[in-house]
Amino acid sequence: MPSFAAEPPVYAAVELGSDSFRLHVGRFEGGCLQLVASMAESVRLSASIDEDGMLCPAAMRRALACLGEFRAALDAWRPDATRVVATSALRMARNASLFLPAAGQALGHPVEIIAGDEAGRLVYLGVASTLDPHDSGPRLVIDVGSGTTELVAGQGAAIRRIETFAVGAVRKSLTFFPDGRIDGAGFEAAVRSSRSRFADAAVGAYDAQGWPLAYGACGTVRALAEIVRQEEGTDARLTRAALARLRHAFVASGNVARVRLAWEPAARVSHLPGGLAILIGLMEELDIAELKPVHAGLRVGALWDLYLRTAPAAAGASVEPLGVV
Repeated sequence: MPSFAAEPPVYAAVELGSDSFRLHVGRFEGGCLQLVASMAESVRLSASIDEDGMLCPAAMRRALACLGEFRAALDAWRPDATRVVATSALRMARNASLFLPAAGQALGHPVEIIAGDEAGRLVYLGVASTLDPHDSGPRLVIDVGSGTTELVAGQGAAIRRIETFAVGAVRKSLTFFPDGRIDGAGFEAAVRSSRSRFADAAVGAYDAQGWPLAYGACGTVRALAEIVRQEEGTDARLTRAALARLRHAFVASGNVARVRLAWEPAARVSHLPGGLAILIGLMEELDIAELKPVHAGLRVGALWDLYLRTAPAAAGASVEPLGVV
């Protein structure tokens, strides 16, 4: 009789981010992740938090509608394991306790609010899955989000230090580029503010000898890298000099709306000028020569974490999820 190989398990990761909600569905074959479905929708939670720290009703309605669409996708794929995580906006919102039960009901899975350390761990795991597993050298991974920025320093696959900073692209843009205006003085103030936030990290483990290369696991870095390649050629790299030229171009545009019209990647990423200011301050303060965009981050890390926690145990393997040492 013919024998049929069992289908590999399917895993799903949902990220309730500060700006966008995103879903990845994937399976692992031969130790490699294959994404089979991906969804994303901008819900702008962070920008909707008012002065009292409350999420506005309109943003919550958008979020619940998005989660209803995600549920339909999850019902279609029927993953063997699913993890749903929420990041900084829902950590900070005072009425998150009212929203979360409704979110879990709309999605059909409970929502877990994760701290910055866990977010950083998953981001590092996602990035590490794309790099040479035999490279045991030092690594620095950067994730600039809408509400926070995570720095993760490691040695090969091992994490050495995770730090979360309460500075994100949304608040940076709203504070220093009000009404969408971009001028030289405002940009300089935004960079100086960013440098001051990362000053403590600069005297710690992150810049012991400077960083010739760091990895950017976020849409901000990927969008800026695309713009640099459009402007300077396909071999152009995201160096401090390249970011300085982008800063000049953004200021010359004078307005966030013009930035979005001039560069298509800027239309896909909210509050890109604020993210650029954060990265310039971060690269200057930590002496980073170049940022390399990585198309893997928290959701990919969550998929790997689910796989490592379940599949190896079932197969009798002795693989442990990546942790902090």
